[in-house]
Amino acid sequence: MPGAGAVSWRQNARLARMPRLALLVSVSCLLLFFDLGVRVLATNDETRFPVLARDILAHGHWLLPRLNGAPHLNKPPLHAWLIAFASWPLGSVTQASAAIPSLLAALGVVLATWWIAKWLFGAAVATVAGLVVVTTYGVFTLARVPMPDMTFCAAVTAALAAYAAAEVAGRGGALVAFYLLVGVAVWTKGPPGLLPLAVAIFDVLTTYGRAGLRRLVSTPGLVLLGLLVLPWWLLAAAAGQGGFLREIVITDWLLWYVPAAGDWRALSEPLAQALTILLPWSLALPVALWALSRPTDAARARRLRLIVLWAATVFVAVAVSHQQRMRYYLPLCPPAAVLIAVWWADLRVPRRTMAFGGVWVLVAVGLGVWHVQAAARYNAATELQAVLEALRGCRAPVYAVEVPELVFTFYLERPVAWRATYGDVEASLDEGPAYLIIADRALPASLTSSHLRQVATGRLLRRPLSVFADDRGSCGGPPAVGSDGRPLARRPHAGWAPAGDA
Repeated sequence: MPGAGAVSWRQNARLARMPRLALLVSVSCLLLFFDLGVRVLATNDETRFPVLARDILAHGHWLLPRLNGAPHLNKPPLHAWLIAFASWPLGSVTQASAAIPSLLAALGVVLATWWIAKWLFGAAVATVAGLVVVTTYGVFTLARVPMPDMTFCAAVTAALAAYAAAEVAGRGGALVAFYLLVGVAVWTKGPPGLLPLAVAIFDVLTTYGRAGLRRLVSTPGLVLLGLLVLPWWLLAAAAGQGGFLREIVITDWLLWYVPAAGDWRALSEPLAQALTILLPWSLALPVALWALSRPTDAARARRLRLIVLWAATVFVAVAVSHQQRMRYYLPLCPPAAVLIAVWWADLRVPRRTMAFGGVWVLVAVGLGVWHVQAAARYNAATELQAVLEALRGCRAPVYAVEVPELVFTFYLERPVAWRATYGDVEASLDEGPAYLIIADRALPASLTSSHLRQVATGRLLRRPLSVFADDRGSCGGPPAVGSDGRPLARRPHAGWAPAGDA
C-alpha cells in the first residue's frame, strides 16, 4: 500500500498537469473556432459530404447516402454522419454546421498528440507537441474544410496512441482499442484507414523481427475490426453490383494509389507537399531529426523509433501513390510535432519555456492574421448570389457544364446534374424546359437551342460562369442579372438570337 507521501505526490502531479492541458485546449479552441462557418464551399470535394449529410437528414439513407439519387460508394459514410449529427439541431446543413466535425476532429488530433507524447516523453513535451500540431498549416487550415481528412487524421493519431499504450506502456486492453480505432479510420476514408496497422507492423518488425508480429495478435481486437469493416463493404458491393469492383475497388481504391511515374516530380512533389503541410514548423524538423539521431539510452531510442517509423510510413505510403494531394500528408503533422517537441525539450538554452512561448505566439498570431486575409480573398473569388436567386424555386431540371455541380446542389438544396459538354445537354433541352449553368470558357460558338436566354452571371474561384433558362413553360426565370446585382443585357451569341428577337 503506497504511503501518504506517494499519494500526495501523485495528486500534485495531476494538478500540475491540468493547467497545461487546460491551456492547450483553450488556445486550440480559440485558434480553431474563431471563424466558424465563414469559409465559402467552392469545390465538389468541399460540398460532397455536406450534400451526403443532407440526404441522410432528408431521406434517412444512413448506410448508403446518395449524391443526386445515386449511392455514394467511394468512401464509408462516417464523416457524413458526423455532419448530419452536427446539423440535426439546426434542421439543415449549413456552412457552419458542415465544418463542426472537422473542427472537433482537429481538437481530437491535438489531444491525441498530447496524449501519446505524454505517455512516451512526459507532460512538458506533450504540451509543446500539442501547441505545435495545432499551428501547423495542415491542421489549422483543413480543420475548416468539411472533408473527411481531419476526421481520418484524428482516428489514425488516436489509433497509434492506443498502440503506443499497448506496446511501450504495456497496457493490455489498449490493443483492442487500437483495432477499434483502425476500424473508425477505415469508416472515414476506406482502405487508407489501415495505415495505423501498417505503422504497427513495421514497428514490431523493426524492433523484434518476424516473431514480433505475434505482439499484434488480439483475438477480440481483430474480430472487432472485421465486424466494423466487412458489413459496409459487403453492403456497398451489393448496391454497386459489378460496378463496385470495376469503378470503386479497381479505379478509386487501387489505381488511385498505384506508384507514380518515375520522373523527377515523383521525388520533388511529395517532399514539397509534406514540407508545406508542416509549415512553419517544417523549418525546424530537419534540425530536430539530426539532433535526435545522436546515441541515447535504449528505452528512449525505442520510443523515438516508433515516432520516426510513424512519420516515415505515412510519408512513403502517400509519396509513392499516383495521386498527390497536400491533404493526404495531414497524418504527418502529429509525429512531426512530437519530434520537434522532444528536440525542444532537449535544448539547453536559458529560459527555454519563455523562448518557446514567444515563438509560438508569433506563429499563432501570424497564422491567424494570414488566414483571415487569405479567407477573405478566397471568399471574394466566388460570387453566386445572382445565380442562386435566378435558380431558387425553379422546379425544372438544372444541368452543370464545366462547373462543380455539387456546389450548386449544396447551395440550391436541390439536385444539379453534371454534364461533360454543352452537346450532352442538348438532348435534355429538347425534352422540356431546363436551366443550364455553364462556365464561360465552355460556351459554344453557337447555342443550338433558340429557347435559351442568359438570366444571370457569376464567378466561382475567379472563373466566370453564366446561367441560361429555357423560355418555354415555367422556366423563363426572373429578369436577367449579373454577379453585381445589376440588370444584365441580353447578349446574343454568334449563331443564335434571344427569344423574341428572331
